[in-house]
Amino acid sequence: MKLLRLLLPALGLLLLGYLVGTLGLGDIFSSLAVMKWAFPVVLLLASGWHVTNSIAWSFAFPTGAFRPGLLTLIRAKLAGEAVNQLTPLANLGGEPLKAFLLRQQSPTSRGLASVVINKTGQILTGLAFSTIGLLLVVLHWELPQALPAPVQGGLLALLSVAALLLWAIVRKQRHMFTSLLNFLKRFGLHMEALESRMAKAGRIDENIARFYRESKGRFGLVMLFHAAGWMLGACETYVILRALGASIDFDVAFLITALTLLINSLFFFMPSNIGVLEGGQVFLFMTLGLDPAMGLSLGITKRMRKIFWIGLGWLFLTQLSRSFGASDRLHASVSEPQSISDSEAS
Repeated sequence: MKLLRLLLPALGLLLLGYLVGTLGLGDIFSSLAVMKWAFPVVLLLASGWHVTNSIAWSFAFPTGAFRPGLLTLIRAKLAGEAVNQLTPLANLGGEPLKAFLLRQQSPTSRGLASVVINKTGQILTGLAFSTIGLLLVVLHWELPQALPAPVQGGLLALLSVAALLLWAIVRKQRHMFTSLLNFLKRFGLHMEALESRMAKAGRIDENIARFYRESKGRFGLVMLFHAAGWMLGACETYVILRALGASIDFDVAFLITALTLLINSLFFFMPSNIGVLEGGQVFLFMTLGLDPAMGLSLGITKRMRKIFWIGLGWLFLTQLSRSFGASDRLHASVSEPQSISDSEAS
């Protein structure tokens, strides 16, 4: 596993270096020099995306229940996604971490349920977003060169797998955590530890089931704000390309953003999509008959934006961890005199 963590980023960096060397460093630098005036706008659009996604998450909490404030959700979201971006098999650590960071304001079982519901809405709207992009290619775009057969097969397989996973998630979501623990029990993995967590898993599943039973309208709002976030991503692509001097319409930016989502999903195991993000842009631009060097500049600009938000996420993670540590020490100092007085009284 440690070898994999080193090998995947190294391969991504090699791909990125190859692309830069092939397409010409001078052209890329000249394009990025133009971007310096538009980069604050890019960050503003990205911040809008984070805000809309955090609002969507806020609606994933049940009606009438106390939910953390928007600023707290944004900080937890950025912290969790910073962990996601820097580890292989993204979302295995960052998503549960988001709920853990809210434990002082919301029970962990409710927080985990909200994370699952929010992620489901994001996946549903992302799948719809990508499907619309593929339909644009099929119905309204004449490609200057045909997509290679492996790419066509990969895209078809991705959509098929995504549809199956989505069906499985929707079907099993209300019993997701208990089903997972039961699956692990069949292999005899840490039976005592699993038994101790079964009650908590049941509470999480009950929170999810109750939400879908009683808060269908709120789930609609979750999907609405995630859809707004995807559209802001397309707006970001449009602003970057216009700043780079490309004469494109918004539908082209929408198409590039939707297909980029598909490519990044195919390589979900690559930490922060190193090399994949940039290489995917080059591939899409070549396929669509656009300047591949501009595609690489687009990918590098998005990489710079991603680095900014990862750094901010780690900063929030450090702050939240310190606040939890201070709170734990405060609780310990409060409970210790009580235990001493109890022992003296006895």
